[in-house]
Amino acid sequence: MAVAILHVIAALLFGFLGTISLTACFQATILDSRGPPLSPGAQIYFPGSEGFANATSRWSAAVKPGFNAIVRVATEDDVRHTIRYANAHNRPFLAISGGHGTNAALNLVQAGIGIWMRGMNSVKIVDDGTAAIIEGGTDSGEVTAALWPQGKQTMTLGCDCPGFIAPVLGGGHGWLQGRYGLMADNLISARMVLANGTAITVSETDHADLFWAIRGAGHNFGIVVSVKYRIYDRTAGQDQWAAAGFTFTHDKLEKVFAKANEWLHRPTRPEELTHYPTFVNNPDIDPDRPVIVFWIFWQGSTIPAEYTTPMHALNPVSVMTSVTDLAGMNTHLGAAYGLPACQKGYSHLLYPISLMEWYVSNLRAVLEIFGSMPRAFSSSVMLLEAYATNRVSEIPNDTTAYPDRDGKLLLSPLMTYAANASLDETAVTISKKIRYTLLNGTGLPLNAYVNYAYGDESLQEIYGHEPWRLEKLRKLKKEFDPHGRFNFYAPIK
Repeated sequence: MAVAILHVIAALLFGFLGTISLTACFQATILDSRGPPLSPGAQIYFPGSEGFANATSRWSAAVKPGFNAIVRVATEDDVRHTIRYANAHNRPFLAISGGHGTNAALNLVQAGIGIWMRGMNSVKIVDDGTAAIIEGGTDSGEVTAALWPQGKQTMTLGCDCPGFIAPVLGGGHGWLQGRYGLMADNLISARMVLANGTAITVSETDHADLFWAIRGAGHNFGIVVSVKYRIYDRTAGQDQWAAAGFTFTHDKLEKVFAKANEWLHRPTRPEELTHYPTFVNNPDIDPDRPVIVFWIFWQGSTIPAEYTTPMHALNPVSVMTSVTDLAGMNTHLGAAYGLPACQKGYSHLLYPISLMEWYVSNLRAVLEIFGSMPRAFSSSVMLLEAYATNRVSEIPNDTTAYPDRDGKLLLSPLMTYAANASLDETAVTISKKIRYTLLNGTGLPLNAYVNYAYGDESLQEIYGHEPWRLEKLRKLKKEFDPHGRFNFYAPIK
């Protein structure tokens, strides 16, 4: 009873004080004196404090894991001790970094402990400039910003504000994947804390099977506190990126994507080229249907005319052009710090599908679905991502747990709407209709990128249709997380 009263008093005090040093009071309140004190740099936040609000604010307001406490960790040992405390008290726990995950399983965390990683966000270049040690709370944009002034680049996301580590664990797509492969392909080793609170290093030589698993299914196996990650010197011509965004009315859809299919079907695709169309609502141009904004990106100072000339010939409504650097690339899609894609407070939903080419009649049907959506969803965007896949497809398919190296396109609606739980079901219904419209008649199985997966997909659709993949993952899950402590994102069962 005395311990329970202490907890109540502590919770009330934290509601007024907001934060408190874990060194001073964490042992006496949360750890019940059964574990060592955490580091001086760690903090704890309870509901009602500003720190708690900041830590639990998510990119999508429709995703609502529930926490009774947030631990802002500063060291690997902080993570270990917090997990051990949670296990001892049968509390769920969840690592938080960028807060961008939208998988429905996140909502299963209730009365949990959030392990906020943002206090661990350093990037240090090592190994004579061939690698970097990146801590688990670092944003993707922070990695690019740390490396670029040093003449370095590496695989990061097409958005600044998500955490860097979680996308690595699911594969990780981005601008440089044609040159360097997926984010997961650039992982040299990871320092991670397992479900029992022990910390290990995983690599090709240490716990090699687990290293295989965390490169594609890593959300299931532990909290990654740091990684050693490949980085690269920028060579001549790699400092600049050229961009051209063509806006077309809907009647140009068939011709635009017929041309894009020609690029996809070439036996040799340039690793410098990404094309990234979107469907967006712009009532000033067309009040009834979405318009097509078709971006062409090229790593270099000028996009070759063979890609831009055919688009100009289709008489776009407008053309936007720029030359920027890697950090500036994310501004074109509103995905840099401070721009709409990084803003919190709205509800967002993703519903991905991988395809081999642009199935034009299906795209036409999806555009019509977008045009008929209720006004509440008018800020939504259809993402049609066509990154270069040269290096991705060169890596043998069994090298990592990432299951979809043959896929050429990543498509998903990005449903965006005011935070309103009454709209969530409608958003899911529309998204599901879009997904199966895109899949219709292709003859392909559904492959859903785990980092975008909604949560109603089968394990085969997320982790691969070859039976051996899921067998191996289930065996490793049983070995490293037998009690399902990491079952809050696309869980393997």
